[in-house]
Amino acid sequence: MVGVPRSSGCQLCRKRRVKCDEARPGCGNCRKYGAECPGYERGIKFVSGKHQIRQRGKRSDNEGSVASGSSNSSAGSVTPPGEPSPPGADTLVKSLRPNRAEFIGTIIATVRTNITQSDVSGFLSWVDLGRLGSRAVLDGAMSSLAMHLVGKERADEDMIAYSRSVYGKSLVALQTSLRHETEWRSSETLCAAMLLCVFELFAGTTSSDSWLAHAKGIGTLMKERGPAAHATGWDASMILAFRGVLIMCDMFFPQSDVCFLSLPEWKPIIKDGGRHLIHPQEQPDRVIHIVDNFFECLAELPAILAPAYVLRESRAMGTVHEPGPEKVAALAQRALRCRELFAQWYRDFKTLNVMPEEVPTQDPSSPFALVLQYRVLWIGSMHMGYWASMLILQDALVQFRYLELDSEEQARRDELVRNILRSLETVGSGTMGPYRVGFAVRIAYEVASPEHQRWVLTLLDRFNKTYAATDRATYPEPKPEENVEWELLD
Repeated sequence: MVGVPRSSGCQLCRKRRVKCDEARPGCGNCRKYGAECPGYERGIKFVSGKHQIRQRGKRSDNEGSVASGSSNSSAGSVTPPGEPSPPGADTLVKSLRPNRAEFIGTIIATVRTNITQSDVSGFLSWVDLGRLGSRAVLDGAMSSLAMHLVGKERADEDMIAYSRSVYGKSLVALQTSLRHETEWRSSETLCAAMLLCVFELFAGTTSSDSWLAHAKGIGTLMKERGPAAHATGWDASMILAFRGVLIMCDMFFPQSDVCFLSLPEWKPIIKDGGRHLIHPQEQPDRVIHIVDNFFECLAELPAILAPAYVLRESRAMGTVHEPGPEKVAALAQRALRCRELFAQWYRDFKTLNVMPEEVPTQDPSSPFALVLQYRVLWIGSMHMGYWASMLILQDALVQFRYLELDSEEQARRDELVRNILRSLETVGSGTMGPYRVGFAVRIAYEVASPEHQRWVLTLLDRFNKTYAATDRATYPEPKPEENVEWELLD
């Protein structure tokens, strides 16, 4: 109808074609019906040329692609925050035009430009950018994650809402690819699945731990593809980048008695071995070998953690059915071997000049006057991973009746917990911080003092703004003060 202006209401009201009161931060209709108001902006506007007016009923050959203008025009730019942007999720996911790669490349460049203080120089380096623009499932997954990271860093709620819209459509595209007779084996499908799982780690979807179910599915997909499919090239880079997430999934969501990455046929696959597949070329081979050995040790933990956890929880509830003495002895020996492997690894790790220094805290709420600061943040993350692993092994040996939690062992436990908690302020900083510390803080929380548990919960509220996997709802309530000694000595 001529003369009727386009609606400026929220995205949901425009979609439903109802009048919007345009209230801020959420409109009245969304509040009334209990819906999350998606906001008023229209996502990201990709500009690569001058606007052209065409006659009614005519359609240019290039229309339908993400970028406006001709396909051979120069790369455009992302609209600055605050400017209106049209919705484009359908086009992004469904269009197979090659200049969609320019759009996605611009978003990725924005990620690397905006998240300068988050130690993400190597994050997403395993994505083969040359594959972008050819498969919609990969393009949508890449865009959803990249836009979400930038949106979180800029505190841009409209970009975050748009990233969720693209995520939803990309998930449908992924399900279609996985059902395809041959496409399920493709590298692009695997990469899209991994990117959407990482999206869930940061964004949360139906629940804060939805990433666990998704990671479980990725593990199944990798096993179906087989070790040889991940031995070289891009596929090798992907499994190296995702090995930590796969191991974490098996710790908290075990699928079998052992993590599949600890099996003989998979052990060589999760080692870079100096190929520099996910490491900078200037990284010494010795450093890469030490990092590889850490993940080899870590892959042994799920087989120890699962039975130890069952014993601890069943004893706490008074429903324990002790396994036979031979099985308990075998589990204890496995835990001892794993502990020695970690101890040897840590001795090698310390030769890299990676020890932290103590610095005054900058956090007024911190219970520690001095915190640990690291030369490089990923080094701090590996320290924390080692300390958390040693906590797991100590508790396992207690549950397997090999160790008594006497004053000496209690002092070791307290030191490990203290080291992890004193690292949170520095290693947990920035957009990627919660990703680096999530595993270690979850383990330390279980045996921390009530005072420290309450402090950790306040940090989780802060972390959860950028990293959904640290949702405090997945943590138990702090222990009462009077029960601390009884629980630690149980």
